[in-house]
Amino acid sequence: MDLVKPRHLTEGDTLRIIAPASSMDALDKTAVSRGIENLEKLGLRVELSTHVCRRYGHASGTPRERAEDLMNAFNDSTVDGVMTVWGGWSSSDILGYLDYAEIRRNAKVFIGYSDITTLNAVLLERAGLINFQGPAFVTFTHPHLMPWEVEEFKQMIMRANAPRKITASPTYVDDPYYFLHPEETPREVNNPGWTTHHGGIAKGRLIGGHLGTLLSLAGTPYWPNLHDKILMVEEDEEGGPTGNIARKFRQLEQTGALQDVEALMIGRIPSVTGLKDNDSLDMILKDTLEGYEFPMVSGVDFGHTNPMATIPIGVMARLDATVESLVFLESGTK
Repeated sequence: MDLVKPRHLTEGDTLRIIAPASSMDALDKTAVSRGIENLEKLGLRVELSTHVCRRYGHASGTPRERAEDLMNAFNDSTVDGVMTVWGGWSSSDILGYLDYAEIRRNAKVFIGYSDITTLNAVLLERAGLINFQGPAFVTFTHPHLMPWEVEEFKQMIMRANAPRKITASPTYVDDPYYFLHPEETPREVNNPGWTTHHGGIAKGRLIGGHLGTLLSLAGTPYWPNLHDKILMVEEDEEGGPTGNIARKFRQLEQTGALQDVEALMIGRIPSVTGLKDNDSLDMILKDTLEGYEFPMVSGVDFGHTNPMATIPIGVMARLDATVESLVFLESGTK
């Protein structure tokens, strides 16, 4: 299937916020207002979908209602882009209710992360839609927005420039719960950069996201084709303890997926998962990925970390693990 690119967003465009997994109702009104205000400062008009604040069990609505919100956003000609509230649980509920041909015909910017990894992968596979793994609405609800994060969002979503090089952010915040205490200024520390586990250069289309969510598609018709891809994986605080992280990497290896990929990029994993010198990510990777010689780096600024890069899922990219750089060889928008 030929891939389609959405039009980049410009000032005055409408961004609709949807909740294909968990509800916005866990965010207080002050945070919601701040998120809308911060997105409006970028020149975007913000509107909320019908069921975004509804509560149905652990989700924002029934599977059909959540799918309806997503389809309405793509079908509505007044909507220019679609952003998720955050992740949460059970985006996979809606996969069977989506009209992928209709989504393809109405290609728009779609962005989210965490549990939205399911949609990032399936929209690429079933609709051929290049979409984005990156900041969600919750990212913009914090008063301490990191300039690197905002600039990367603008460059990827509101521009159509290529090639574009991504390297490590200058600083980062190791606090996955930052949005729960917006009154506190997060502590930024210097970023030591990526860690190279295996050097070399690779070229391929980008795919992936939250590892646990991606693995929930294993054995289903929605498992993506990873042949010739640069695979991105990351974990969050709920992915710990370290034994669980190791188990997920072992499952990834045992699916046979790593026999297909050109390279592996691992996002920065929060310290609250329990990784430490005597039970480290490096140890886990040496055990579970022994024998694989493709380029491999970790500590990359994507997923459950601050700042968070905006990654175009499906574009051709070039990873140089030796000098720790990723180049998008094409834009994610037109």
